[in-house]
Amino acid sequence: MLSTYNKRKLLKKLEPFLYLLPAIVFFGLFTYYPFLKTVFNSFFLIDSMGNIKEFIGLENFINVLTNQAFLKSIGNTFIFVFLSVPTSIGIALLLALIANKKTRTSSIYELLFSLTMAMSMSVCAMIFQLMYNPSIGIINHLLSADINWLNDKSYALISIVIIQVWMTIGYNFLFLLSAIRGVPTDLLESASIEGANIFKKTTKIIIPMISPTVFFLVCNAVAKNMVMSGLTIILTEGGPQGSTETMISFMYKQAMNNQNYNDAYAAAIVAFIITFIMILISFTFEKKGVHYS
Repeated sequence: MLSTYNKRKLLKKLEPFLYLLPAIVFFGLFTYYPFLKTVFNSFFLIDSMGNIKEFIGLENFINVLTNQAFLKSIGNTFIFVFLSVPTSIGIALLLALIANKKTRTSSIYELLFSLTMAMSMSVCAMIFQLMYNPSIGIINHLLSADINWLNDKSYALISIVIIQVWMTIGYNFLFLLSAIRGVPTDLLESASIEGANIFKKTTKIIIPMISPTVFFLVCNAVAKNMVMSGLTIILTEGGPQGSTETMISFMYKQAMNNQNYNDAYAAAIVAFIITFIMILISFTFEKKGVHYS
């Protein structure tokens, strides 16, 4: 039998885990269990009803990695990430620098700059679909152009990148504005006294000081954009000619439209591995470019 003292000591050790128990159960049921099940099923032949038929090893992975449509979706995903992530963070940083100084009207433009994060993806997609309309869309009207933005393979992916950038600017702006306002004013005043211009103060003081925030936003954006599928599914369904297909939209279409769970499971695992590698690559820049004060 445990003594009263030992019971209290044991409960004290278990107390943090009891607080974490609801989160652990939630993640276990809705994140880790589905992931492990996907890994397990990817090595089996699955019929159109989702029933396991037989073990086939790496055959599903060979099928998707030799599927030209999936290989193209991998390339599209990388293009999407490399265009959207730096553009969104760069524009948000510029807006944060502009909004850094507090004035009487600060709350107005801060709200306007961050408003995009309050809109759902489906609403944004519908708004931009109207704007991209070749006949009545405002974009063609302003550019005096006649471009079928979402149905031309030369412009479709860029059009989706623009929507993604617009949607994520507000989120990045709030983090960067908070970080910039946290930079000690003494440093900036000292730099001004020594004759540093705005460009030097930004590149030599502000950006290094806010680099942990930028690093977080980059990793967060890479992880999210590598698994992006919503805009593609809503607006283009992967077309035209697979020019906007991403890894996850390919997986979705294989599972939901074609009931091809074999390719879907394998595509999901490949997408996870590629995304994981991208995150690891992002973390390699932490020691070189992130300065913790």
